Amino acid sequence: MFKHLLSSDTVEIDAPVQRAWDILMDVEHYGEWNPFTPRVATDFEIGSRVDLSAMIGPVPLKQVERIEVVDPPHRLVWTTTIGHRFLLFARREQLLETAGETRCRYRTTDAFSGLFTPLVVLFFGGMVRRGFNSVAGGLKARAEAGWQPVARAPLR
Repeated sequence: MFKHLLSSDTVEIDAPVQRAWDILMDVEHYGEWNPFTPRVATDFEIGSRVDLSAMIGPVPLKQVERIEVVDPPHRLVWTTTIGHRFLLFARREQLLETAGETRCRYRTTDAFSGLFTPLVVLFFGGMVRRGFNSVAGGLKARAEAGWQPVARAPLR
């Protein structure tokens, strides 16, 4: 069986991990910061539907996926199957890592498997990777906008 992993670059975000997580969970406002998946609807219950619109180049692609993992504030996973699982299966993970009290890192991956994987990677892989990087950049900008660490008085 064919397998391939597409990944965004890892971005450093100058905001707490919880702030970035809250933005990922606020799907009603994705269109304000997320150019790759500007429309997402889900209730984040395990097994529930994820109706999304992904921008593959200039064309919106509507997809139905399923919530697999919600592990606040570090991991969100949804999956999709095209036809039968042996034809094409994709598992998208959005990962947040704490990098300090006021910093975190974000990366997203899509693990493809199935007979159609080489075609998907050949024809759409570059667009997906660019899209993932636009999500990472948008999340960074949104999380950092207007957020400032609380100034603490020095200990005496």
